[in-house]
Amino acid sequence: MDINSVTQLLNATQTNQWTTNNPIPGAPPQENPTQTPPVANGGFGAAGVYQAGVNAQEPQSFQADMNRVRDMWNSHQQQVDSFRRMVETLLNQQAERQGFVSGWNIRDIEVTDEMRAEAQEMIDEGGYFSVESTATRLLDFAVAISGGDPARIDLLRDAVQRGFDQAERMFGGELPEISHQTLEAVMNGFDEWAASGSAASISLLANR
Repeated sequence: MDINSVTQLLNATQTNQWTTNNPIPGAPPQENPTQTPPVANGGFGAAGVYQAGVNAQEPQSFQADMNRVRDMWNSHQQQVDSFRRMVETLLNQQAERQGFVSGWNIRDIEVTDEMRAEAQEMIDEGGYFSVESTATRLLDFAVAISGGDPARIDLLRDAVQRGFDQAERMFGGELPEISHQTLEAVMNGFDEWAASGSAASISLLANR
């Protein structure tokens, strides 16, 4: 459920101001409420109407804790922002390694043979910055911060795309092909998750 749905639900709750002596929806009408004896500890009277206990204060209204809702939403948003920053950082680092291998000197860094060999190893299959390894880390983090809730997939997709776009801007508007492949792998993982409704269906995570 997104924040707009939460807000609508809370507004409806505050508007209706349900009380403990309201009739239960679908219950038979109370023909003579003046003859219905009070219920000692609260409960249903003879006419199917819920009554507060004789010692209860009426009406008893239920107010939403908006401060708590805001705290929860802010905490969630911080998690999404941290995910976006993780995408940005990993893709930046991946692009740098690819740049070392291809001779694309990042920020005029002089690339030595040793740096090139190390970078090649890190972006090759199974390496730390390979397409599969980087996409797996991003998807794993996405599942972790969402609790595996498929309702959060669109939000997570947006965070990944924004992180990619930010990394691209930092590299002058263009990232190497390996970063585009990583983005595609992450989005495919979200597709698998959305199609089944379970994060366990994400092949990159299932094959670890």
